[in-house]
Order: sequence, then structure tokens, then C-alpha cells
Amino acid sequence: MSDFVKVGPMDNYELPKKSLGNIFLERIEKRNANRVAIVDWTGEELNYGQLLQSTVKLATQMTKLGVKKGDVITILSQNSTKFILTVLAGFYIGAKVNLLNPDYTPGELKHFFEVCRPVLVFCTTKNYGNVLQLKDLFPVNIILYDTETPGDFENFDNFLEAGTFDPGFSPIKLDPEEDVALILTSSGTTGFPKSVQLTHANLRVTMLYIGDPYFLDVNENETLLAFLPFFHIFGVAIALASMMYQAKLVVLEKFVPDRFLSLIQHHRVTKLFTVPPVLLFLVKSPLVRKYDLTSITDVLCGAAAVSKEVEDLVEAQLKISCVRQVYGMTEVSGAATVIPKNVKKHGSSGKVVTGHQIKICNPETGKTLGVNEFGELRIKGGGVMKGYLGKEKETEEAFDEEGYLRTGDLGYYDEEGFFFIVDRLKEIIKYKGFQVSPAELENLLVQHEAVKDAGVIGVPNERAGEVPLAFVVKQPNEDVCEEELVRYIAENVCVQKRLYGGVRFIEEIPKSSSGKILRRKLINLL
Repeated sequence: MSDFVKVGPMDNYELPKKSLGNIFLERIEKRNANRVAIVDWTGEELNYGQLLQSTVKLATQMTKLGVKKGDVITILSQNSTKFILTVLAGFYIGAKVNLLNPDYTPGELKHFFEVCRPVLVFCTTKNYGNVLQLKDLFPVNIILYDTETPGDFENFDNFLEAGTFDPGFSPIKLDPEEDVALILTSSGTTGFPKSVQLTHANLRVTMLYIGDPYFLDVNENETLLAFLPFFHIFGVAIALASMMYQAKLVVLEKFVPDRFLSLIQHHRVTKLFTVPPVLLFLVKSPLVRKYDLTSITDVLCGAAAVSKEVEDLVEAQLKISCVRQVYGMTEVSGAATVIPKNVKKHGSSGKVVTGHQIKICNPETGKTLGVNEFGELRIKGGGVMKGYLGKEKETEEAFDEEGYLRTGDLGYYDEEGFFFIVDRLKEIIKYKGFQVSPAELENLLVQHEAVKDAGVIGVPNERAGEVPLAFVVKQPNEDVCEEELVRYIAENVCVQKRLYGGVRFIEEIPKSSSGKILRRKLINLL
């Protein structure tokens, strides 16, 4: 192998090469039944004995409902204990568990339902109306997580309690390398959101480095606060790893400032997995001074880069030695690089994680580059996705001739093997860690009768990282204002994808000879 390829630690086989259902069930069965596994923001606790009983009963109930190995079950919900139970039970029966943003509109859901074809949907009263609008097109069973449910809808609690616990229950047999465990959404390097297929073997590798003391070091002595959304790879991976390694998991439905701080103080949270906007909140909000956050000893931040200035402020505020940055993407089942434990390296996203290798390439020629040479990160390894569901061409294009995933992110590594992410080829906008596809917003804008053409870019925003801004060319003899287009987009997409950067009207969208939008030229118009 070329010296220019940086290789992470080899698989240590701490976890058997089995299905996730087998790995999790074997571990949960060995736990102290009275040890608290999960506590939610209301204070309701679930111990390992209850976790075992509930996941097995839920698995048998879904089987009785007709869910088979390879079927897709979709979860549309904010964070909850029930969400975790559903994912684990899905693993037991070999279902493909599809996690979607609960804020998706009916139009967005229709796209993913067409691709994934779920047979069962778990959702809440906040969004079941959106699912109902698609019932004629997709006649799925619906189970509501809410304690009180309207009409004759199936209630999760009743559905679970109707099941029986079989102490001899065994997860279904499957091929970990081929069978899909999770289907998550990603925009890849460009284009519309795609459904990323992650196998049982992919996620086993994720669990390896999360439990590795050198990397994320999730263990039985830690208390974690799960506020990152479970439909995102970062959120669900940390929640699952807590069950794997006996860390106490405190579940927060969504980020609410005072509740977030109160839970850290009350439960003495020790390790904080977070994103840049929350770090900024920790150093800028006067609310923080009202709470005791001294229990936090380790902070890991992903989804976007953090400046040295913010790192310094967080370290001073929380009195910790370093903020550890994580670089990854859905397509690699989580992280690709992590700053090792107790290492301070400002600006770096760390070293290559277990079971992976990374090279830096000239994005135009594909030539592999060396130390401190700037190019595209390309990744190969055990966590790299099976592919985009229903998108064979896009899957093929995502990899180079040596089988490395093209990330679309630009950076370099130094003499010590630490990686630095400094720019990106890909067009995706990162709003508070959420992926926003410019192409998706552009497609919606040109459907408006007053819009002739449109181009969308991300503009820097201190609180959100980036926000979408649209450049619009009006149709001849048509008049439309910024407010109307902002409102139009808001009515057709989830809250994370709105045009928070506004709309600017121009005479022409700059494009290449092949018709590709020249976003750099749009940026120069700012």
C-alpha cells in the first residue's frame, strides 16, 4: 500500500462478526437487569431488564404483524426511548430501519416512501397527518409513539404490552456484510437527498471505534446526553453505542437551551457529543452561567469544522483540556477521523479511525498526494456504505477506480497523520449540522410561475454555520417579491431547509457550457 494512504487501527475483534441483533441481544442479556440504561427528559427510567423485555416483545409483535427480514420499517420521530427500542427490535428481526426527519413535508416523505417502500411506520401525533396524506399511495401500518392516540390508531404502549417475552428468543440469521441495518438520508456530494444503505457489518465497525479508549471512549463510567437527532448518523450511533457499552444515556427530545443545561447538571453528564452551533451557545449564552457543567470532561464535535477561537472559548468555559473534532459522513456510517483522547490539535479533525484508510487526491486527475498537499479526501473501509438505494449510477459515481468513496471534502494531512478539512467540492449546505441540497431548493423555485431560473448557495452564519440563499431570475412580465418566495419554500420543505439567507434577484444565473451552475460566481455577487 502506498505510504501516501493513511490507515487507521486494524479491527480488534472486540465485537464478534455477527448481526447487530445478535451482538446487542447477547450484551443486553448479560447486563445487570437493575442497571439504568436510559433516562428521558421527563425522568422516566428504563433499566437493562426492561430493555431486554421490551425489545424482544416489540420484535415478536412486529413479526406477528407480518414484518419480515428485508422489509423496511420507517421511524418519523424526535428523540425518545421508544425510538431506540424500535431500532434494536428492527435489528433483531432483520428489518431495514429507515430513519427520517420528523419535520419532512408530505412531498418530501413521498420521495422517500417511493424509494424505501416501508411496510410499517412509527411516528407521532405531530406528524402522522403527513403520513396519512400518503396512505392511498402507500398503504402502510402506522403505530403512534404518543401515550394518548386519536381514533383507532395503534398505540405503541398497547402494541408492546400485547406481546409476550420469550426468554429463548433468538435474532434472525442474516449476512452482516450484505444485509442492510439502517437506511439514512444524505445528499452525497451533490443533488437531491438519497437513501444511504448501511449494513450490519458497517455499523459494527462504528461501534468498535466508539468504544475504543483511543478514540471516542464510550464506556460504563460515562453519562451521555442524547440531544442530537436520532435520524442523523451521529445521533443514532451514539445512542446505540451507549447500549453497547453500558454508558448511561440521557435522552432529550430536541435541543431546548434551559432543558439541555438542566439535564447536564442534574445527571452529571460526563461526555458531550455536540455540533458547532451548540458550542457557540455554550460560550455566548448568559444562561450557561446559571448551571453547573463541571461534570463534563470530554467534548467531541462533529457535523462541521470549529474555529480555534471557539475551541479556546469552550475549553476555558468548561475547564477542559481540549475540544475533540470529528469528521465523518453518513456514507461512512459515522466518523472517518477523530482527535484521539487527551490530544490537543487545534483545527484538525483527527486521525483515521479503526478499519478505515484515507488518501488525498487531486480532484481532477485522481493522483494520490502526499504530506501537506491539498486535495480531496477519499475513504475506503469497513464502515463505507453498501450504496444509495435505487441509485446504481450515483452509487457507482460515488467511488473512484480503486474503490475509495469520493467525499467531496478538501483538505490535507500533516507529518503526524492528522487530517485538516478546509473546504469542499460538494455543494451541500450545512445548516446546524443538517444537510441542505441546493438542487432540491432550485427545483422547487423554478416550479413557481414567476421564477425563470434559480441558483442556491450557502452563506456563513455564526449561529447556524450556513444558511441557504437563493439567487432568482424572474420570468418576463412577472413580479414576485422576496417574502413570497421565502414563504413558498417554507410551505414545501422542512424547517431546516428554508431560505434563511433570503432571496436576491439577478438577470442571469452564471453557468458552465454544460449547464452546471457556477456557484463560485454567485458567491462573488455577495
